[in-house]
Amino acid sequence: MNSLTTCLLVLAVSGGGAYATSPSSNVTINLGTAATFGVLAGSGITNVSAQTLITGNVGSSPTPAVTGLLASQVIGTLYLNPSPATAQAQADLTVAYGEAVAAPCGTNLTGQNLGGMTLIPGVYCFSSSALLTGTLTLDGQGTSNPQWIFQMGSTLTTATGSTVSLINGATNCNVFWQVGSSATIQTGNVFVGTILALTSITLDGGTLNGRALASNGAVTMAAQETIDNSGCDQCTVFVTNPTAGTVNKLVVSSSGTTQTVIATGMNSAEGIVCGPDQYLHIARSGVYGGPSEISTIDQYGWADGSIPFSQLPALASSGGPGGLAFQPITGAMFFTTTLSNGLSNTGIWGMVNHSVAQVMEPFAANGSSNGGGAVAFLSAGPYAGDLIALDIANQKVVRIAPPFTPAQAGIDFITTNLVGPGGLALNSAGNIFVSNSDGTIEQFGTDGTYLGLYANTGLHNMNIVARQNSLFVATSDGPVIWIQSNGTQTTVGSVRGGDGVAVCKVY
Repeated sequence: MNSLTTCLLVLAVSGGGAYATSPSSNVTINLGTAATFGVLAGSGITNVSAQTLITGNVGSSPTPAVTGLLASQVIGTLYLNPSPATAQAQADLTVAYGEAVAAPCGTNLTGQNLGGMTLIPGVYCFSSSALLTGTLTLDGQGTSNPQWIFQMGSTLTTATGSTVSLINGATNCNVFWQVGSSATIQTGNVFVGTILALTSITLDGGTLNGRALASNGAVTMAAQETIDNSGCDQCTVFVTNPTAGTVNKLVVSSSGTTQTVIATGMNSAEGIVCGPDQYLHIARSGVYGGPSEISTIDQYGWADGSIPFSQLPALASSGGPGGLAFQPITGAMFFTTTLSNGLSNTGIWGMVNHSVAQVMEPFAANGSSNGGGAVAFLSAGPYAGDLIALDIANQKVVRIAPPFTPAQAGIDFITTNLVGPGGLALNSAGNIFVSNSDGTIEQFGTDGTYLGLYANTGLHNMNIVARQNSLFVATSDGPVIWIQSNGTQTTVGSVRGGDGVAVCKVY
């Protein structure tokens, strides 16, 4: 499987985009393709133990020499020859290293031993060398995406048997060690995080839950070492099947996909979105049986409430929900309605604190049994902040501007190159993507200008979701497709009759 880096940039702050508290502003560290490597070196890799096991890609560039390591010891790709993949990973590592160096220091620990300390999320710096003897505890304090950046002007050295302990939501994916020269992790250590060393890294035998990434020098494993990068190279995708009434969970990593059904009895589960609370909110249209409602479940399938349209007079005659979106900053929910159960009052609605109001007048009638589909908020360009929605019946995208009261007529926004549109998504640059039932995915600018064909899956595309510059596509044929920014398509799972698709940060 190809790199999942672009997915990770947003999902779990696992090596792509990550943030730490500092006195001035949040800091972003973007590992790019280096995020998929367990070991990356500049001048070669040496291993002395046949019991060493590395989960994650392994390679060196520009010197590709790898000594003492077999493919059977690597769960991932072992690069033994010069490769564009290792060269790109080194280029991305250079960027990430520079970002770590530039992070504003929050606490200066120069001259202090990290052993025995308990540190909350932040940026910690040493003017020269850093030493860890004993146990360092990183306390996430139950906050969202806690992150630690350690900056060392020269070396990082740990004593034999030292440990980095994670508590209260801390994860190894969000720990970064920026080392100005070389790092030495001694025998029997349980170390965590991503080591970004300008020169070399020596691992004397122990466990590293994270990555060993050296820019210019070598990485040496001088005894049996276990390196596990699997927890960071992961993406969680949820796909609905309205006819089977299921919600499917696909945990995608470099070693493959684990697919499970987390919810059943969800007939007519069409649109699905991951809310600000990281819960799954599902538009159940009623078209394939079951109630017309918005259901909420957690990522394990446990029900967490619903909004039955039958109990809200304003919605009882509107048809069921089709697509869902949450307004940035406010977190208010907006959704389209369909023509289910023979009803004809379609449009876009908003709900804040369980108070519902129509914000867009009904879609223009054309006798179709379809109505409104996916919705999204424009994030860039001349119409940033506007709400856009698929008018499936009339094969176009409409737009409305805030404030979203009272109900207003939709403005035609995208009216070309749509053939049976089923999904709508925005990437990190604010560009707009529309999936069509003929297999095409068309790309548009922030002002609605047509930018050309983005991809063709050759399948019956349904909903799509963007993460950074990649897309995940649900198809009625079954394959769930991941499309990278370079156009590479990878099948990451199969949900026949797939309709809605969402990506959530794992909690």
